[in-house]
Amino acid sequence: MKQDLTAFLPGGPAPLRWLILESLTYVEKIVALYPHAQLTVVTEIEEAASLHEFAGLNIQWVFQDIRQEKLPFPNGSFDAVLAENLLARAYEPYELLLDISRKLTDVGVFYGDFLNIRYTGVLEALKQGQFPVREKHLYAKSEMVRLLDDTLFKEIDFVPGVRDEDNSAEEEWEAAGYANINHELSIRRYLFRAAVSTAKVANLKGLYSPEVRRELSRILHRIEYDVARTENLEHLQQLCQREGIFPEYLHDFVEETCYHRDKVLALVGQK
Repeated sequence: MKQDLTAFLPGGPAPLRWLILESLTYVEKIVALYPHAQLTVVTEIEEAASLHEFAGLNIQWVFQDIRQEKLPFPNGSFDAVLAENLLARAYEPYELLLDISRKLTDVGVFYGDFLNIRYTGVLEALKQGQFPVREKHLYAKSEMVRLLDDTLFKEIDFVPGVRDEDNSAEEEWEAAGYANINHELSIRRYLFRAAVSTAKVANLKGLYSPEVRRELSRILHRIEYDVARTENLEHLQQLCQREGIFPEYLHDFVEETCYHRDKVLALVGQK
């Protein structure tokens, strides 16, 4: 079984800002799925910009080796970043992932992949005293979770990228005492989706502008700590009416931003 990173992509009309890192085979796929997307492509291959398949596409090209240089964009520049095979070749995976996470918006998503060191093919080679992949990083799934968590990603989903159809090898290793959660031993390559925010927080951030969210947060915290509470309850009501902030959103926002949640929910009439 084999699939690529488009397994995570529903497509749509949103004019998302995409950063594609050394993944030229995905350029046309992204354009097909997101026809209004704004694409920035980073690659070492300068000739790529002249390829006929990219003619007429609105692409900003940047030529550099991202393993050695940080990405030349302001923080928060992109809604989505896609990079295939990048982590297998990275010199400093932690620094590279941290740089990528900072280039995403506060609701941005990173799509990537990695080679599974617990794949039976790798284990069998090690058993024979061989290491079959040179100059490449391999990762255990649990280690990838820690790495993404340490580099500021909050919500991570995995799917198999390449998986053996014949499961006899994994059964042998499992019988020998190797853990095999979700048939991990038969998966050669994993795909992942890593979001900067959890789905709940992303929904909260996506509905209103940063300026509205900052004002709402400020008013709620003043209410929470009894700073001109009556006046700020009035300001809250005015803000909700002006910006169309509905009760369910206000309830979830309090849940995510206030320490004394029950107290604030009672004060603002959401409990």
